[in-house]
Amino acid sequence: MEMFGMILGGVGLFLLGMHLMTEGLKAVAGNALKDLLRKFTGGTFSSVLSGAFITALIQSSSATTFMTIGFVSAGLLTFSQSIGVIIGANVESTSTGWIVSAIGFQIKMSVLALPLIGVGVLLKFLFKNKFEAHGIALAGFGLLFLGCPAKWDG
Repeated sequence: MEMFGMILGGVGLFLLGMHLMTEGLKAVAGNALKDLLRKFTGGTFSSVLSGAFITALIQSSSATTFMTIGFVSAGLLTFSQSIGVIIGANVESTSTGWIVSAIGFQIKMSVLALPLIGVGVLLKFLFKNKFEAHGIALAGFGLLFLGCPAKWDG
């Protein structure tokens, strides 16, 4: 029963982090984000590369997929653009596993989770108008790592 509670809580934190990060990014960038997404996902090849790059950056194909779904539902990406991004995310996720196993490279990303959340919340509450959306996005990013620490710790 305790394991079920931990899994449920972890999934909840992960999804909350995804939601906060997506909403924060949309608020920070606005129309600029829409233009940027169109630029980097305009063609099939560029959308696959964008998905791979984002997945390499945040180390989660699930997070990339959830953000992509959020962007499609917000009208920032088209369905066809999202397919390329998701394919790129899955290719990168597989590639990262092979690179990590070959090199033996391990990063404890969960160590960054609480500082990211703390800085994000400070930005949200101390700089209400100027950096509030940045803080929400940063806290959401931290919650992603807190929601599934076993995956991030190798």
